[in-house]
Amino acid sequence: MRYSIKAFIKEKNETVSNVASKLQLSRPTFDTYIAAYESGLKITKGRYQKIFDSLFSDYYISSDVFKERLELYHELLKSEKKNEPIEYLSKRADRTSMLMNEIRDNIRYNGLDNDLYKFINLVITNYSEDIFYNLVQFFLILYGKKDMSHVTDFQTAYFSELYCALSEIDQNEITFNLKDWEKYKKISRDAYLREQLRYMEIEKENIMQKQEEIRRQIYENTITWI
Repeated sequence: MRYSIKAFIKEKNETVSNVASKLQLSRPTFDTYIAAYESGLKITKGRYQKIFDSLFSDYYISSDVFKERLELYHELLKSEKKNEPIEYLSKRADRTSMLMNEIRDNIRYNGLDNDLYKFINLVITNYSEDIFYNLVQFFLILYGKKDMSHVTDFQTAYFSELYCALSEIDQNEITFNLKDWEKYKKISRDAYLREQLRYMEIEKENIMQKQEEIRRQIYENTITWI
């Protein structure tokens, strides 16, 4: 290896002790793994060989990417997922880093579009629901990211309806349906009101927590002066 891992860690604005802790390793064990990896030897635990490859094989990865991967491995290692193949964990780390890079590039070159990231968050948090799951599958197949060999009967009907609707938009053949529009408005309005109520409840809870913290500080300061 052409560079020192400890110097690499410092270059990424991290400490060796913190990285060892994130990887669920004692300092002596981490130092042993570093020495082996820098010497071109295989780390005795294959799990950590894969992790080291992901974290330390490329000197030129950014500090942000390094820290994202480190944090993801930390969460995976401590979250009872130790029976999963490390190849799977590594792929998750790489995909997370790739997604973060795409988001950064999008913000850098196209500016921050809050609606886009609200939608991304909406899809992620509701992906288990049929409507979101099948919508994602539709676009993955449409743009060639996934083949259609395992499309279900329901998806066949759903995709054909959705494609028909989107094709009408592309071809400017869309027609206005008052009944559907009124249904859409009602559902959307109700959802918006629920969301605003949720924000108000969160804000109320935050205010109560701040008030409690202020009371605690006043009490502690009073005790100090007695």
